[in-house]
Amino acid sequence: MYSTIIYDLDGTLVDSAATVTALLNGLRSEQALPPLTQAEITPWLSIGGRALVAASLGIPEEDSQPFLETFRTRYNMLPCSPEVLYPNVCETLTSLVETGVRLALCTNKPRHLTDKVLSETGLRHFFSTICAGSDLPTCKPHPDNLHACLNVLDSCPAEAIFVGDSRVDQTMAQACGVDFAFYQGGYDDGVEPDHCTLILRQHTEILNLFSSIEQRPRHE
Repeated sequence: MYSTIIYDLDGTLVDSAATVTALLNGLRSEQALPPLTQAEITPWLSIGGRALVAASLGIPEEDSQPFLETFRTRYNMLPCSPEVLYPNVCETLTSLVETGVRLALCTNKPRHLTDKVLSETGLRHFFSTICAGSDLPTCKPHPDNLHACLNVLDSCPAEAIFVGDSRVDQTMAQACGVDFAFYQGGYDDGVEPDHCTLILRQHTEILNLFSSIEQRPRHE
C-alpha cells in the first residue's frame, strides 16, 4: 500500500502549454521568426527551461540564458487562473490528503514560478514538501530531486509512487526505485507504457489504489 504520492507540476497538475506557447512565440516574433503551433512546442515542455527556449528559437543552448530570463520575467507577470488545472485535480488531492496520504511535488520549474502557480491555483496547501528547480544543484531526471521529497516525508521508495507525464519523470522514478504513474492527459514525450505501474486517463483513477480510502487512518 502506498503512503506517499509525489506529483510533477506542468503537464500533470497544470496545463501551461498555451501560456508557454504564447510567451515563446513572443520571443520568436522579436527575432523576426514565424510563430510555432502549440503542438510543435509541446514535445519540448519537459526538457528544462534553457533547452526549451533554445529549441524554440533555434539557437545553441549556451546562448539561451538572456532569452530564458525574459521568458521567466514575463511568465511571472501573467496571472495564473485555476482554470489551467487539469480536470478533478483538486478533488483528487483533497481525497488523498483527507485520508492521510502524504503528498509532495517535484518539478523543474523555478521556485518563484512554482510558488506563484501553486498559490494562484490554490494547490499549495496540499503538499507537505516541494522540490522545485534550482532548489538543488541537480534537476530532474536526477534521482536526488525525488529523494529530497522522500527524505523530508521520511518515506522510502517502496511506499511511494510518482505521478508524471513525461519520459523525464519516468526516468527519474526508475532511477530512484519509485513506481511510476503515467498521466496520459499531459505532454507525453515518449513515456514507455510497458514500464509504468499505472496509467491514468484522469486524476481520480489514482484513488483506485486505495480500496478503502475513506477508512484509511491518517498519518501522525
